Amino acid sequence: MAIVAALVVGGGGAAAVGVTAFAGSGEDPAAAASTIDCPDVSLALGQVPEGAKEPVGQKLATLDQQVAQAYGQWNSQEQSSEEALGQLNQQRSETIRSMGQDIQNAGGEAPGDMESMAQCQMMQDQATQEGQEGGGEDGQQVQGPVAEDFVNIEDVEPNASEEEAPGGTFTTECGNNEEEHFNSDNVIAAPGVLNGAHHVHDYVGNEDTNQASSDESLAAAGTTCAKGDQSTHYWPVIRSLDGNEDQRGAVDEADVQQQQGGEGQEEQPQGQRNGDDAGQDQGQGQDQGQEQPPAEEQPPAENQGQDQGQEQPPAENQGQEQPPAENQGQDQGQEQPPEEGQDQGQDQGQEQPPEEGQDQGQDQGQGEGEEEEQVGGGEGAEAQVGDGGANDLNVGSILQPNATLKFTSGGAEQVAEMPRFLRIITGDAKAFTNGDENANASWSCEGFEDRQLEEQYPICPEGSATIRTFNFQNCWDGQNTDSGNHRDHMAFSDDQGNCPEGFQNVPQLQQTIKYDIPQENLLNADTPFAVDSFPEQLHKPITDHSDFINVMPEELMTEAVNCINEDQDC
Repeated sequence: MAIVAALVVGGGGAAAVGVTAFAGSGEDPAAAASTIDCPDVSLALGQVPEGAKEPVGQKLATLDQQVAQAYGQWNSQEQSSEEALGQLNQQRSETIRSMGQDIQNAGGEAPGDMESMAQCQMMQDQATQEGQEGGGEDGQQVQGPVAEDFVNIEDVEPNASEEEAPGGTFTTECGNNEEEHFNSDNVIAAPGVLNGAHHVHDYVGNEDTNQASSDESLAAAGTTCAKGDQSTHYWPVIRSLDGNEDQRGAVDEADVQQQQGGEGQEEQPQGQRNGDDAGQDQGQGQDQGQEQPPAEEQPPAENQGQDQGQEQPPAENQGQEQPPAENQGQDQGQEQPPEEGQDQGQDQGQEQPPEEGQDQGQDQGQGEGEEEEQVGGGEGAEAQVGDGGANDLNVGSILQPNATLKFTSGGAEQVAEMPRFLRIITGDAKAFTNGDENANASWSCEGFEDRQLEEQYPICPEGSATIRTFNFQNCWDGQNTDSGNHRDHMAFSDDQGNCPEGFQNVPQLQQTIKYDIPQENLLNADTPFAVDSFPEQLHKPITDHSDFINVMPEELMTEAVNCINEDQDC
């Protein structure tokens, strides 16, 4: 079996394509697991108090970052699975405890079982295991996808109806990302965090969308959609697995400077520092416990020593003695804050609200002055933990989408208007480890739409485009534009279009996205393409997902609802 691994060898994201052997850790190769499986803490959250939304969102992103870091250290053989899991579980325990404290401080009640979700384990991919038993080399660790993740669409039995939902439709024309609006942020799931997704998204619609977007900035932005529709649509890119490094959308120093109020940019508000490139504090002057002055009282950037896109000291000096405090602003070697403040700093450099985050505790993995490890980073690597591209093991040429975006009745007789700034996530980016409860992947081929796949990618015949389809949740709770886990405020209707009690029908968004996969890939490669994913999700097709923020002007939403309810196609 051909196995492709991306090994980051430096801060520039250069990758070597080859085979990673799972060896040197003292473990039995036959028992080698293929990924790290952690409970998804976000799914346990209901309504998060307003005052805790920002720190909780940032700490959820920190948990993702910790898993990506542990996976990289284990996958690159820098640590055994026991070492990686031991460090990861300790980090997660501290972060989750701090998250619970944030919720309580804001007047809420943290889920009782949240702290029990700190423990992760190793998980064997069944497809990989079967491939190894079929003749794969013992001890090899597969990055994914594998040949078993693909199936010839002509070998699939019809399993889906091609009937259209009753009622009318409203199509919004938003282009195909000709503007190359890419980033690895997720403003819904990880607001304020650069590279919060650890994979690159295609964007159409609202031109402002990134980790720092707000309702106000979205409402003031331009759009690629017709009729003044400022809505945001974004989904993970598809890459041709051709061995190329397509770094569009990956985080670099310019991204950090721009997001942090660099030249010509408005400074980001406190709390919107980014966990990967801007706030990861690899022993580079970020205070491990000293009280911080308000943002407007900070000393000049050149004296702060904080990692905001500026030149960093060499990696070998990280965690060692720092320059005098008057130049750094934040000496790592100084006395730690009182115990009650130490649990609040497991946030890898993401600034906390002043009253809760001024005592920031120890940085992840650096309580003993140790240098923080980096995903895929070999000796002397300068890259931060992930950048959405090669550093997060997303390698290959990004393919151009051909997107059709329309709203339907979802089977309901009548639909009501969506509220402006309603946020919806469909599918689950972590479905490989979470299971299929929230999965909503649907893969097919042009001309074979009656054959839909969730757990495999289709191999389409020549001249037939590869299709991914997203049918979004179409029942709204009537009150909230978002929820703590970004799911509870929305639901799916049943087959007759009926919503759960307490929910009402709204237009169902359907995104149909087509791709022309290079024919030579389909003929000559076991793994011709893949969706971008969190590194530990191994690019599995079931992890496919999409995101939507409704920023239609109210009169346009009224037009869409009227078209649907009056059985018109607009």
